[in-house]
Amino acid sequence: MIPAVIPPLSGLSVLVTRPQPQSDVLADRIRALSGEAFVLPAIQIRPLVATVAGTYDLVVFVSVNAVEHGARLIVRGETTRIAAIGKTTATALAAIDIAVDIVPERGFTSEALLAHPQLTLQPGSRVLIVRGAGGRELLQQTFSTSGFIVETLDVYERALPVIDESLRDELDARWLAGEINAVTATSVETLANLKLLLSERSVELLRTTPLVVPSPRVCEAAAEMGLVGECIVAAGADDSSIVGALSLWHARARTP
Repeated sequence: MIPAVIPPLSGLSVLVTRPQPQSDVLADRIRALSGEAFVLPAIQIRPLVATVAGTYDLVVFVSVNAVEHGARLIVRGETTRIAAIGKTTATALAAIDIAVDIVPERGFTSEALLAHPQLTLQPGSRVLIVRGAGGRELLQQTFSTSGFIVETLDVYERALPVIDESLRDELDARWLAGEINAVTATSVETLANLKLLLSERSVELLRTTPLVVPSPRVCEAAAEMGLVGECIVAAGADDSSIVGALSLWHARARTP
């Protein structure tokens, strides 16, 4: 008899904390592989009113949310180059027919973009960074130090969501019953917000629950917050990387 193939995430229940609507998309990916997903967005994305005057030599999009809320504002000149901080952001731009000139082959951070060999500009070049309010300043600082004229365009802000008490109670019950086996957290802010949103009982359970994160930096922040569970670093922050990391970790965990 041919043994039955066990789906990659069968028997695994994951707390998904992405903002909506990305949270539902990741949850569907997990369920498609026979996993369970409990959705509790730890960040709310709020669009901001923003305007752009003129064209730029380089326009950098730092996230999918930057594309969603800022791409329509950009006027692409004849010499404008478009950069995306990672492949997921580049895919979002391609989906609305914006060709991307520069995207890191590996990685999805400011550091990865700055290391790209094609990221070359003349001093005095105009650079626009399309981002969320309160984002990292590394790109702006590095470009300014290199002699470029840098502007930032804040097209959204991240906020602490308000969650229904019944949802918090349901999560408490499932976590106490051992039905939350892993938590996804794609940013340091996600973890900080999650600790504010959860009940005291769930915060205590979070301390030892495995985390799936996109970078060692988030692991380090988790440890500083007192979270001592296993920290699984995915290849990136995109859904495929998160699901892939969950699948590999779960396969190892259930191997005799």
